[in-house]
Amino acid sequence: FRKYKELSRVLCCPNLRASIRTERFLQNDNLFSMSGNDEYQEENSIENFAYLIDSQDEEKVREIIRRGDEFKGFPPLFIAGMHTNGTWVLEKFGTKDNLSEGCPSKLTDLAEHLSLDVDPDILADYGFTPLMLAVMFGPPKSVETILNKVGKDGIKKETNKNYTASQFANCRNDDSIKKYFQSGMRRQCQPCQACSLM
Repeated sequence: FRKYKELSRVLCCPNLRASIRTERFLQNDNLFSMSGNDEYQEENSIENFAYLIDSQDEEKVREIIRRGDEFKGFPPLFIAGMHTNGTWVLEKFGTKDNLSEGCPSKLTDLAEHLSLDVDPDILADYGFTPLMLAVMFGPPKSVETILNKVGKDGIKKETNKNYTASQFANCRNDDSIKKYFQSGMRRQCQPCQACSLM
């Protein structure tokens, strides 16, 4: 409970509304949407990968995954889980193994690149899984897709600071994501006062 209380303090503070801001950023600022331009900004950039996701270019996405490209330290499936239209990538290329792996990179560079408002304690952490990033920043359908592939083992994964996808879900202000982590009508963790006010 103490660990959860600390997480709630970190995630539920007023300046960490990253999930909502990220979704608006991804949709409105067109970072993760097609620009109408057939030229890619850079071969191995998040923007290029987002363009390929939006255009559903299965062949090029497959090649990026096969090569093991990374974007600000994160593999393609992590980015796809955050992308508004990335669910098809997870369905097509995600497996229990590649969606369960933790990433050794910290969120710092990725958050800076995408202008995410993330608490410094979370930025300094590492070991995030695609599920965790989808829970914090992605659409509910991507969360559901990953959960269907990784099962209960994926839910139990922890970051270096012992945060889980369930804890991130409880602090995200999105009932459609929270529901995936509820058992019947009971939450998997005790909501703190801050989370219950969200």
